[in-house]
Amino acid sequence: MEEQDDWDDCFNVSNVEDCFAERLNSDLFTAPGGFIGDAMNLKGITLLLLLSISLCSSYGLQEEDMELERQLKLINKPPLKTIETEYGDVIDCIDIHKQLAFDHPLLKNHKIQMRPSFPLKGMTNEASSTANQIRVGIKSKGCPAGSVPIRRTRKEDLIRSKTFARIHPLAPNASGSHFATLQALSPTNGLDSVLYGAKAFINAYNPRVAADQTSSAQMWIENGPFDQINSIQAGWIVSPHLYGDYRTRIFTVWTADGYQKTGCWNILCPGFVQVDKEVFLGEPLTNTSVYNGDQFDMMAYVYQDQVTGNWWFVFTEENIHVGYWPRSIFTDLAKGASQVTWGGRTTGPPEASSAQMGSGYFPDGNYYHACYFRKIQFVNESYLLQGPDEGVTRDIVDKPDCYNLKYYGDQEGNMGHTFLFGGPGGNCGT
Repeated sequence: MEEQDDWDDCFNVSNVEDCFAERLNSDLFTAPGGFIGDAMNLKGITLLLLLSISLCSSYGLQEEDMELERQLKLINKPPLKTIETEYGDVIDCIDIHKQLAFDHPLLKNHKIQMRPSFPLKGMTNEASSTANQIRVGIKSKGCPAGSVPIRRTRKEDLIRSKTFARIHPLAPNASGSHFATLQALSPTNGLDSVLYGAKAFINAYNPRVAADQTSSAQMWIENGPFDQINSIQAGWIVSPHLYGDYRTRIFTVWTADGYQKTGCWNILCPGFVQVDKEVFLGEPLTNTSVYNGDQFDMMAYVYQDQVTGNWWFVFTEENIHVGYWPRSIFTDLAKGASQVTWGGRTTGPPEASSAQMGSGYFPDGNYYHACYFRKIQFVNESYLLQGPDEGVTRDIVDKPDCYNLKYYGDQEGNMGHTFLFGGPGGNCGT
């Protein structure tokens, strides 16, 4: 009984593992009648099992922590300067030639393209009479020459991103993912040629989401078979799991194999080449719209360079070329797109209630109520911006009781081809 009490004492000390180890090295373990000699010593067996589990668990956590540190070292390159924004983001100014993009095996000898080969026809600075302009960029005039702003990834960001990947798979057909979108189709479905980009002014809102949900307004530029699709996504998103807050932020996504082994959000993996020294991926929007009140929108533009084949991401009416996805990381998108899509998406646990989309209200014809896309255009074979005619578009709304979309065609002037979309979400099913 006294020997059994020695084991019990281990539950009353701060370092249980050391206590167990001491008991196992004592005569209690090795002497005749001890743990080995007495198969009936069930408490000793139980404590030994608990010790083994504890040690294995501790080792596993240590290994996981070491792996996180290894990933952080790969992602966060040594900065030339560090800036903390008013929103709490830590921005590292990284040597443009040493950014994460060039860890990609296909970009080892890549020559950075600092500006597009040719300005696109019809691409001018555009003011909006419909909405207020969103201002972006680091207030301190950005990073020093020769460096680019990269939002620092913290350990907690990586931990959240692993959970995020499980709850919010990038694949569009994932359970718990819902859409209200307008799609312009490929040549075989009515257009004259392949597509070389997409553009839109996207009404900016801050929809209500739970901690495990996302809500976005965005564009998709895609080509290839579904299971190996090449895709670029760009727009705004609210995603607590991805960013650690409920702000509306700029985001991008890419893949070259149907979201299987390639691609990621923003710059969490090698691929996107940042060239602007002020605007960074993941940046919060300074203002968002209010239902029946002040409206704000942002211009987003993704197009393929006529000479290099790289895919540029352009942001705001000032045509800021934030950076590009090199042609070489794609297969099908290397030769243009077969379809472009505009609209909203929500994601979350399949059996849970779904988030708001857009303003959280259904389209009712009033541009101060539902979230809008205006001046939606694609880049045609002649590298001209063109609005989609109704004959070559289709609506994709998977849960009309939760979300909807109304396309109004060409409203001319500052609105151009436009639609309203969104809804309150709720019990939408899988």
